[in-house]
Amino acid sequence: MNLRTALTGGRALLCLLIPVPIILCCYGCKPADHIKRPFSVSRAGALDTYISQIKAALPIPGLAIVVISNDSVYYNAAGIADAQNDPLTSTLPMSAGSISEPMLATAVMKLVESGKLKLDDPVAKYLPYFKMAGKVNNKVLIRHLLAHSSGIQHYNVMWDTPNNTAGALEVTTRSIAEQQPKFPVPGSRIVRSPYNYDILADLISKAMGRPFEDYVKDAVFKPLGMDASSFNKPAITAMSFSINNWLSYTTRQDSLYPYNRENGGSNGLHTTPKDISSWMYMLLNNGKVAKNAFVKADVFEEFFAPQYKTGNEASVGFGWEINGGEGEEQYFKTSTITDFSSQVTLIPGKNIGVAVFSNIAGEFNTAEITRQLILWLNGNKLQQPKTPVGMAMGKKLHETGSLDSAFKVYIHLKHDSPDRYDVSEAALNHFGNNLIRHFKDYEKATEVFKFCTVQYPQSALGYLNLASAYLLNKKYTYAMDALAKSKPFQQSNDDRNYAKDLQHSIDEKTKDQDPG
Repeated sequence: MNLRTALTGGRALLCLLIPVPIILCCYGCKPADHIKRPFSVSRAGALDTYISQIKAALPIPGLAIVVISNDSVYYNAAGIADAQNDPLTSTLPMSAGSISEPMLATAVMKLVESGKLKLDDPVAKYLPYFKMAGKVNNKVLIRHLLAHSSGIQHYNVMWDTPNNTAGALEVTTRSIAEQQPKFPVPGSRIVRSPYNYDILADLISKAMGRPFEDYVKDAVFKPLGMDASSFNKPAITAMSFSINNWLSYTTRQDSLYPYNRENGGSNGLHTTPKDISSWMYMLLNNGKVAKNAFVKADVFEEFFAPQYKTGNEASVGFGWEINGGEGEEQYFKTSTITDFSSQVTLIPGKNIGVAVFSNIAGEFNTAEITRQLILWLNGNKLQQPKTPVGMAMGKKLHETGSLDSAFKVYIHLKHDSPDRYDVSEAALNHFGNNLIRHFKDYEKATEVFKFCTVQYPQSALGYLNLASAYLLNKKYTYAMDALAKSKPFQQSNDDRNYAKDLQHSIDEKTKDQDPG
């Protein structure tokens, strides 16, 4: 894999892959009746058109969005839900991946409100078999699970051998019994691990004496009118797709479906655009539904309170990532798991909410779409989505087998169609990175990066990616030469850090590390 892609993606990734922070202020004022209203016909039409434009520009089987502004709510979906071309609709459930976390945290706060548990209760109070390093750890609190500060090891979710039995969550909890915690003092650091929310689901089940899915349905989904939502896999749901040819960009339905009850707390949520809008609307109304409180004010404030500081303006909350900026706390949650992608955005200080869901990941990410919708809600014009130039170049390479023909496509589109295609330096470099990542074709990737240095001769990125391609192809002298050529153009910390990583890798390959 290309080092740049493996480490950060950085500027080499397309704008559609850039994460967007989510702004959340818990004290916005709303009218007392909290009555939902549709957007005007013209504004809803603009959103319908935008969805169609996204579908035309990108290889997306199905796409759904939710937009909330003050008391106006819009939700819609377009495209297909499965290989049988069944339509994706705003009432068809779709896997929401890691959005499960703030949703499950909502259910935990309902338990706190009812007095069934306390945030500072030890996890072992409810799960006596909760152990790490072979012994019960009474220092791990419910609060730590919610904030990923328990010290539980990270793991990658697996779907090939799902366990959907009644005891599946207990299996997850017991599976960490012999693992060493990542740090000895819970609450002192952050390690984001799906285990935290899987074990929370087990805890809810044991505390309530019934499956956590049933409790969430009664405590959260029913009061909010989320009739189609579930932490179980519904009988009928949208299926995920993946790109099966990274030159022609054709897609196919995935053979494995991403549901395993052992991971039910961290990834089990299935919901619809219609349903998720109700949850978002409640959050934008400071925990209120119609004229009633869904959750008391003090509990609502605790739900959004930062729990652990991870940087000067960054922290972690209960299911949320939090960033500061311009005097406001910014909360966000995104998910790209097994070719479903989603992002939820809330801006209660402006009474704004946006959610974007799709049944594909890969080249698609929700961040840029979210950003454009927020800008639109703030009065800007919706920008027509652009097709990454690498898609057009890849299709030409697939047809002809000739990189020269692909380069001609780039030159033509850069000159004649920059309004329809993303012909940026990052998009061009991304085409070369795809040849490495998906085909391990270092020779063709090398030619692409050489072309990048011609098109953008005063930029470090093409030279750095060229050095990386040479390194992967074990042409170390050429790699050192390309790295040296990048030096005068290294302007950002990303450039300099990328160069340091490359230099370190070159040194490892070319120098005798054995002092004997």
